[in-house]
Amino acid sequence: MLAAVEDSRSRHTDSNGGARRGLPEDFVAELDRIEASCVAQEDPMLASGFGGGATRWRAERGPILEAVDSSGSILDVGCANGYLLECLVRWAAERGIELTPHGVDRSEGLIVRARARLPEFAGNMHVGDAWTWVPPARFDYVYALYDCVPLDYLPEYTARLMGMAVAPGGRLVLGAYGSRSRGTAPYDVCGFLEREGYDVVGHAAAGSPPVTSFAWVDRALAPD
Repeated sequence: MLAAVEDSRSRHTDSNGGARRGLPEDFVAELDRIEASCVAQEDPMLASGFGGGATRWRAERGPILEAVDSSGSILDVGCANGYLLECLVRWAAERGIELTPHGVDRSEGLIVRARARLPEFAGNMHVGDAWTWVPPARFDYVYALYDCVPLDYLPEYTARLMGMAVAPGGRLVLGAYGSRSRGTAPYDVCGFLEREGYDVVGHAAAGSPPVTSFAWVDRALAPD
């Protein structure tokens, strides 16, 4: 599987690891609209794009940690104001797992908030586009939503994260959020990864009917 990932990465990235094609203008405009809405919110969950309250927040985001089985570094791609990272660190600590948070978001205003929220780790919060950002390191866990890029970009995007962001022996967690109010099911991230040839090692969902979905794949250890 890893060889296929690296082959896909080489086809779709330049010599600096950057994506060869830009994001569509209408997609970028929608990202700008969402970011402006989040920056305008003071409530940390609303500023993370969630309006379902604290109980649902934990119930529908907590399953991300089913992919986390040991201490290590975690990168949230599209981390917004850092509230999800803060929660994941706290929830993991309740299980005796220590996570070092890292985040990237294209909104400077949201990253300012993330740095204020996690001052001990302010240097780990980066301004960057999820599609073109080159990570300064690789991470034990990388969490990314499937809709950080258009759907037809997703195979390249996933390969790029595996090739550039996930450490050898690390894990990529791909997530999707549906909408309870609109009756929208989350995208089938598990099915997508399987169709792309990845060995899915775990998956989780939350809500009744499910409104969040997560699936994860491992990157092979580097050869000795």
